[in-house]
Amino acid sequence: MSPLGITLIILLLTIIAFLSGKVPMSIVSMGIILALIIFKILPVQRAFSGFININVIMFAGMFVIGAGITKTSILEKVQHLVVRFKDKPKELMLISCVVAAILGLLTSGTSATAILLPLLIGISTSIGLSRSKILYPVAVVTNVAAASTFLGIGSSNMAWSSIMMKLGAKHPLDLMSFTWARLPFLIIAILYMALIAPKFLPNRDNSTFHDSFQNKDLHTKLSPIKEKIAIVIILATIILMILSNIIHVPIYLISTIGAVCLVIFGILSEKEALASINLPTIFLFGGVLALSDALQVTGAGDLVAGIITSVVGKGSNPFLVMGIFFAVPFIVTQFMSNLATVAIFVPLVASTALKMGFDPRAAVLAVITAACCSFLTPLASPPQAMIMEPGGYKLIDYLKSGWPLALIFIIIGSFWFQIIYPL
Repeated sequence: MSPLGITLIILLLTIIAFLSGKVPMSIVSMGIILALIIFKILPVQRAFSGFININVIMFAGMFVIGAGITKTSILEKVQHLVVRFKDKPKELMLISCVVAAILGLLTSGTSATAILLPLLIGISTSIGLSRSKILYPVAVVTNVAAASTFLGIGSSNMAWSSIMMKLGAKHPLDLMSFTWARLPFLIIAILYMALIAPKFLPNRDNSTFHDSFQNKDLHTKLSPIKEKIAIVIILATIILMILSNIIHVPIYLISTIGAVCLVIFGILSEKEALASINLPTIFLFGGVLALSDALQVTGAGDLVAGIITSVVGKGSNPFLVMGIFFAVPFIVTQFMSNLATVAIFVPLVASTALKMGFDPRAAVLAVITAACCSFLTPLASPPQAMIMEPGGYKLIDYLKSGWPLALIFIIIGSFWFQIIYPL
């Protein structure tokens, strides 16, 4: 059997394992990595490289920062602010999603989710709202918001315009094109995730979770001096993460320095810091990265790209063409990294649109937008992998709550980009 066939079987088995909810995530992750090594899909070093990925390093640092937050009075102060929403979960969800969108715009979906995770869990526990109701919606919004402007990871947007121009496009995209393209999707995501998605999500009792956020030992009172030091370290870490692109310091380095400082200044003991790192999430992400890498190197993306070219080449209906340009990358990005999806499909749709006599700007914006709407599986993106264990989610939870939004996005994607740049 070809490497592509074996990789697709591994993907199928992974989906089945997630759907069952009975196989521990760490076992699923290691199974992915070992299978890729045994069948020689990836060399050993590349298969295990996910564990030293910069996002994994940032995760670890932010889990420690989260543990530090539980040691301070920050959560108590936040509790006083949100207690008024105790009987107004929709309002709380809406505010949380708006804050998530702002952070996603300023940084990235991964960074925004990492920053908000400990705060949201603390708030949920304090007001009696199941954390399972709030973590997924916030993670989705951060994903959709990321790269909507030239801020944060959006600073690389113009690179895709350059690729399009090299292929023969007559007009480049401008900075605001990416914002206008994403705006309706972001607004709809915020409203849907705040008002509708919680109805499809599980209502798990927070007391059933056993992680660092529920660990009573972390709530020991700090001395006034240590309290001030802890708050300075935590706030400085978050602010510097937001300003990462401006100060040119990697986010993973900032979070790691912040975590180390909490231990150096005695806010957390070494044992507490290590215990706060959610290993199932780290293992899950390591395996997901390896599988995503395998799908890319074995040509899964190219296979889908070839199919879309043959289908689109036979059609002239602009709505059908744009629907395919959006829907196919949208489906692919649920299993493969956003960046890999964009890298494969931007040249493809740009060249296809040019051959058909269409404006390639609409096609490129469709791909870039679709690739950021990765929320139907825990394989889709770092934020979705990050919340799976802390939120107690199964794959079916992602699908149940996400598919209506996915359908709405595909429908909008069929015509919205043509309004900006008519085909």
